[in-house]
Amino acid sequence: MSEEQIRPEDYIYKLIKDKIVRKKLFPNSPIVESKLAESTGISRTPIRAAIKRLNYEGIVTIIPNHGAFISNPTLEEIKAVYECKKLLESAAIKLACVNITDEQLERLEELEYQEIEVHKRNDLYRFIKINDEIHMIIASASKNMVYEKYIYELIQKSNVYLIFYDNFMFTSTDESNALKEHREILNALKARDIEDSAKAIERHNQITLDQLSLNGIVL
Repeated sequence: MSEEQIRPEDYIYKLIKDKIVRKKLFPNSPIVESKLAESTGISRTPIRAAIKRLNYEGIVTIIPNHGAFISNPTLEEIKAVYECKKLLESAAIKLACVNITDEQLERLEELEYQEIEVHKRNDLYRFIKINDEIHMIIASASKNMVYEKYIYELIQKSNVYLIFYDNFMFTSTDESNALKEHREILNALKARDIEDSAKAIERHNQITLDQLSLNGIVL
């Protein structure tokens, strides 16, 4: 283990995620505790704890008496999540156009700048966190607690698909559609344009789905 300050559990957790992002682990790949322990020098207790965390997030599936495997969501599950997310975020942003504060718009501006810098560093985890905050500020600005609750849950599910199937690591900052789409969403919000805001966030969800790939096959 190269990073002395990081907890063993956190190291294994990040190691497995990194291998998925870098396309070294794929859906249905087994996670073998003994091999991880041998290759990292970390005992099985923190390895099991890391696997349980990944299972809770939906990244790993634990099958009793068979072991742990990288999860394998179906195309239908992925499409259903994005379809629901598109509908709810479209409804929420229409309300956000009326209710969003200047402070929230300023924070969105800050986050847009941050995500560009993070994208340049190929830091997917930080990029996902910034993306989460952008979408949740909009959901919160709707002032509809039900929208906010379910949009949060859908974001957590879609994040798993981004880790599995997005080509973030292989896309340059200049070519990132996510960055361009966030700018379009922010511009529409600043203009308080309800129709353009809804169209922009619907387009953003659809393009994100369309660009995911499964074993090299575009969805």
